[in-house]
This record gives sequence, C-alpha cells and structure tokens, in this order.
Amino acid sequence: MKKITSIALIWSVGFTCFSMSSCSSDCCSVEVNEAFEAGNTKTSMARLEISGMHCAQSCGGKIKKELLEIPGVANANIEFESGRTLNAAEVEFDPEKVTPDELASVVSEIADGKLYEVKAVNVTHFAKEGSIQ
Repeated sequence: MKKITSIALIWSVGFTCFSMSSCSSDCCSVEVNEAFEAGNTKTSMARLEISGMHCAQSCGGKIKKELLEIPGVANANIEFESGRTLNAAEVEFDPEKVTPDELASVVSEIADGKLYEVKAVNVTHFAKEGSIQ
C-alpha cells in the first residue's frame, strides 16, 4: 500500500505541474485530487463537487446528459440534496480518453458558464492489483 501511495503522490504532483502549465487559468482553478486503488478493471471514477444546482431533475439531468456525451465517459450519476451548497456528479470514465479537467470544463461551460461551477474533482483510478505494484 505504501508503494501505491508513493506512486500516487509522484503522479499527482507531476500531473498538477503539467496541467497548470498547459491550460488557461480558468480550467486550472478546479482542485483535482487523485488516488489509486486496486479494482477489477482499469477505469477511473471522478466525483465533481458542483455549485449552482437547484434541482435533481432539470439541473441534474442537464449535467448528466452533457457528461454522458463526452467520449470516454461510461456512466454518470447525480447526487443532489436540496439546500446544500455543493452537490455532486459521479462519473465513471476512461482516463486514456478524457481527463478530469475536461469533465469539469464541460459542466462549467453549460449555459456559457452562467449556471454551474465545479469547485473540486476527486478522482480514484482503478487498476488490476498486479499492475499497480
């Protein structure tokens, strides 16, 4: 487990440095936290913390629809509770086809960026146990 944590820390620092130097200041304002775990398949799960959602049906439905149209996204679910400042979208995706920053950008750009803001993205990358070592 210690080796996995070390690899995750090194990868996360390198990814942060790369992403900060390769995009505009708007997309890099989202905090992306990444972790690695053993799983059955090589997929990733992102939890996008989103402000501006007012309902599960219209807001959540629009966000889910936009996320599912991204190549590499396998599934998206909305977690909404009335009265919360931040609600969430949980997205299963292929990290070789789409990045967490791209997921956040799609949500933040709905309605020309006037409705929703992604405050943070927490990502868990899964890989078969033997491939993590």
